[in-house]
Amino acid sequence: MIHYSLMFACSQDGFIAKKEGDNPSLWTSEEDHKLLLEHIDESDWSVMGRKTHELNPNQNRKRIVFSRKVKTIEPVSPTIKNQFYFNPDITQWSDFAKLVGLNSKVLILGGTRVHDFFLYLDVLSKIYITIEPLNFNTGIKAFSFINFNDLESFLIARKYIKEQKKINEKTVLVTYSR
Repeated sequence: MIHYSLMFACSQDGFIAKKEGDNPSLWTSEEDHKLLLEHIDESDWSVMGRKTHELNPNQNRKRIVFSRKVKTIEPVSPTIKNQFYFNPDITQWSDFAKLVGLNSKVLILGGTRVHDFFLYLDVLSKIYITIEPLNFNTGIKAFSFINFNDLESFLIARKYIKEQKKINEKTVLVTYSR
């Protein structure tokens, strides 16, 4: 069985970026960055959208990059062995499972449409949200179909259990598990 986890950092008002092209590593805490790297290292694969992939390229990590520009599963580059484009709109989900392996740990890293996809599929075992002490007031939302303020009740209704802890003086890590 594939184990899916979602991880993202956001502002207190629920935005994962100020605008398109904004790299969260520029405004997230050192503790969040360390936590992110730990989770990436513990995972077999990372899944992200094309824009997130382009903001944080890494040829050494196994990645599935969601893109609506491809018709079949195809390599991100002929020189990179374990990174593939995947179109969730037209490629069979069983092909995704074959690609990552049935006993793998998959970490979902964003953006909004990728978050939406996995939350809608209802396959997430854990959701890690780092809430940084910032307010953007506008920007790119974590999810398109649910307001960030309603996320907790949405997840609790789906049998997730919430845990919360500070990872530094002002930054909070909220974990939902089931």
